[in-house]
Amino acid sequence: MYAQTLVPWNRKVCAAALFVLLLAGWGPRATAGGQSPALKFGPSPPAPPAGNSPRGSREIPATGSRTKKAGADSAPAATNEVDLERTPSLDAVERYALEHNPAIRAAREAWRAAESRITVEGSYENPMIEYMPDTYNMAETRAGPETGGVAFSQRIPFPGKLTMRARAASEQEQAAHETLLAVSQETLRKIRSSYADFYLADRALQVNSQTMVLARQFEAIAEAKYRVGKVPEQDVIQSQEELSRLATQRVGFSQERNSAVGRIDTLLDRAPRAPLGTPVEMTARKLKVPLSGLIEADRVTRPEIRAEKHLVQAREYSLTLAKMGYLPDFSIGGEYIGVDGHMGVPGFIKDGHDIWAATLGFSVPIWIDRVRAQVDEAGAQLAQEKFTRRNVEDAVNDQVQDAYERLMAAASNEAIYRTTLLPQTAERIRAAVAGYQTGIVDFLTLVDSLKSYEDVRLLRYQSVRAYQVAAADLIRAVGRPIAGIAR
Repeated sequence: MYAQTLVPWNRKVCAAALFVLLLAGWGPRATAGGQSPALKFGPSPPAPPAGNSPRGSREIPATGSRTKKAGADSAPAATNEVDLERTPSLDAVERYALEHNPAIRAAREAWRAAESRITVEGSYENPMIEYMPDTYNMAETRAGPETGGVAFSQRIPFPGKLTMRARAASEQEQAAHETLLAVSQETLRKIRSSYADFYLADRALQVNSQTMVLARQFEAIAEAKYRVGKVPEQDVIQSQEELSRLATQRVGFSQERNSAVGRIDTLLDRAPRAPLGTPVEMTARKLKVPLSGLIEADRVTRPEIRAEKHLVQAREYSLTLAKMGYLPDFSIGGEYIGVDGHMGVPGFIKDGHDIWAATLGFSVPIWIDRVRAQVDEAGAQLAQEKFTRRNVEDAVNDQVQDAYERLMAAASNEAIYRTTLLPQTAERIRAAVAGYQTGIVDFLTLVDSLKSYEDVRLLRYQSVRAYQVAAADLIRAVGRPIAGIAR
């Protein structure tokens, strides 16, 4: 009896193992390029261009130093906290942001998730395996009583559907990659703008300190002349009033510097009020690149525009997939049922023979209204994406023009302040000091020349700040670094 029971159980174990091996090797998967056999449904959409595969060698902002370019001896060294606390350059701050900014990290993980989605969309669903144990109350057949069995089934979409899904996922993955680049560029734009604010506040404090030195000298001159009776006491009071004004002004500049440091620390994912060293010198100069060239370039290099192009292509694949809803899906399967031998009808030729069966099925898309609604939905989403792309292109063109004009104006103003007004106000203050000491001019003229010299120096630094903010906006609008922009 034991031997009779062991045989069918061995058969069931072997059958189950056979099914597992069969499913383990069940490998056809659609890829983004449509490598698996597929029935063409209408015009075949183009495969992704060579060299731009989702898992290719595209350069992305990565944790650590920037991606090493071909021909380069070494990548820039990673920025650490010590570098930021000493004399942080704009390049060092940008490198640190690419390594630590949470928004960039989140976008990178979103891109990786989209990359993995390609395999998910291009693969078959999991097969179903069913096991029927022997309950010792099984059905009787002429060949003998059933002793349990195992069955499996696999759903197979109509040829071409997996290909469309994988291609749509591939386009979405490439759009996610462009979004990663856009987030990185937006972070760098904020970094540069905040660094310019940091630079302006720091230089304003320097101007304030130097102006206070001059104001104290004027106070000493006024006191000396007052002691000998050459000027009224009002001159001494007015000099002290000017020192108080400068002290109040210094409080405001310190607040602006601390706020700029706080914004930079937030972008760098550092602790609040983490110290930053003295910013390096920044300059301004006009661009030699014409505006028309930048407007033409933004359509090719701006990540948001490229992302929208990929999303439009993904919607086109989705529309094709929706139209394939009129086609059936298939299902294949197999079933094994063990039969106990030597217990069937005596003399029956199939006595003890196990039962093997194969199944083949297909879906019947009879709910035409549902399929038609899915096609209409996909078509509307495609049209929406095209209008969104056009809106992005128009907005980018406006951003390029605005940033370009602001940059050129700031460069012109900075040159006027540096080459003309600064020398003039410096000469004026020297003349005013000499005139006050000889009694030719009054103290009010001396104070007015001091304020003028201070204002021009501050306006020059404000022009540099305006230039750098406009440069950050222009680089962001175009979507790539621009040769000729001053750092």
